[in-house]
Amino acid sequence: MSKEYGSCSWGPDKDGVSSPSRIAAPILAIPAWERAYEAVLVGDSLALGARFCPVQDADGGDRARYELAPGTLVAVAPPRSSSPNRAYAVEPDGTVAEVSLVEAEDRIDPAGEGRRSWRRRCVRAGLTDVPTRFTFQRHSYEVGVVYPWGGEDYVAVVTRAGERYVWARAVTYAEAQSLGIA
Repeated sequence: MSKEYGSCSWGPDKDGVSSPSRIAAPILAIPAWERAYEAVLVGDSLALGARFCPVQDADGGDRARYELAPGTLVAVAPPRSSSPNRAYAVEPDGTVAEVSLVEAEDRIDPAGEGRRSWRRRCVRAGLTDVPTRFTFQRHSYEVGVVYPWGGEDYVAVVTRAGERYVWARAVTYAEAQSLGIA
């Protein structure tokens, strides 16, 4: 599926002069069945904000075109979906570029980049803020010690340990900062 990027170019008016009120605007073209929304953060995750209205349909209605202002972040989602699957950024020079969902989050809230990165690291390890029980034949885990988990270094803290089980949760971002590992 190809992505169309470009600018809306208005031709000269009937006198042969371009109107200053009709300036070129960045255009995002996506399949008509997808919807474009303002990219917003809810908690620490990218979410769908206000829906943009397409300015024109072209090619028999199979592409929807959205006229956007420079600096706009757009989240795209399929119909009946409550979470974005792609994001686009309109650069100051008017170009439209696809960006990762992570980059879109960081453009909205640059100060929270480290916190979100730590959360993704813990999720990759399969841990949450709530302690989860894991069963082992034998183990040497100790309560209150931070361990590597699921291929990620120093993301798990053991909260309870028995002979054949361990309760572990993700190290919070504040704890990681105080330990100097975030």
